[in-house]
Amino acid sequence: MRIPITVKQIPKFVTQIMQRGLLTISGKRKSPTFYLCFFSCESYFNYLYCSLHSIQRIQKNTAIKIRIFSDEEQPLSRQQKDYIWQIFPDAKIIDWPKSMGWGHKQIESIWQAYKQTADEALEDDFIARVDSDVFFINDKIFKAISRCDADLIGDGHFIDFKYTQGGCYFFRVSAINRISHALSSTKLPDLLPELNPVVEDLAAYELAKKLGMRIWMIWFMMFPDELRNAGGINAWVNWKFSCIHFVMKNKKLMLEAYEKDVLKLKHCPDYHDIIYSPRSTRVS
Repeated sequence: MRIPITVKQIPKFVTQIMQRGLLTISGKRKSPTFYLCFFSCESYFNYLYCSLHSIQRIQKNTAIKIRIFSDEEQPLSRQQKDYIWQIFPDAKIIDWPKSMGWGHKQIESIWQAYKQTADEALEDDFIARVDSDVFFINDKIFKAISRCDADLIGDGHFIDFKYTQGGCYFFRVSAINRISHALSSTKLPDLLPELNPVVEDLAAYELAKKLGMRIWMIWFMMFPDELRNAGGINAWVNWKFSCIHFVMKNKKLMLEAYEKDVLKLKHCPDYHDIIYSPRSTRVS
């Protein structure tokens, strides 16, 4: 009889909840800065802005810096950049080659962006890859990471923990520097000759594993099917997860969920006036 993945994951889930609880109780919280790296473009602006707006709401006492690598082929407009700077005045927006994460060239470009970010950070700070179609509902993952000793922190529950899945994952800066050093002397195809498929999240996991890094996979990223089954963002969802990854074709559902479950259908000028402004690029 085939055992459903959700049932098979119960022991791992219980263990990780205990780990998270112990970290909260006994772990010494450090004060790292989190550098959140987005690779985005003009047509994805509304999703990107939704993600940034959610981060502004939950960051509280967490030091967060925003780094946006704007697709050179479809760069963010000046108006879109101004909207971003209204909520994150110190955000850096850098023109960058297309780096969506498919193929060796794009993955190497992503790691060049990580290294550029690492050069301005401390060894125990963290660099996160955050997709534009991810919004945050609380800051629990930041609190847990600030107390842990792992080099790579990600969520793999939707793929039975085979690797840290894309959407959102965190690298300690010292780990970024080690991997970047390896990539400076050996090309990615030679470093990971058996990588298949050639995608950025699997590459990140395999690079960390190859270099013997400490990897912590924990539940913190929800997916659309789970959100639908839960009936929205309720107390259980808010306890179990920290963000939601709308990895789906109809990404308008991301905006609908954020407005319904996070903003509670209340008018929020620094969100609605931007998302629904005729000057803002509307996305399909």
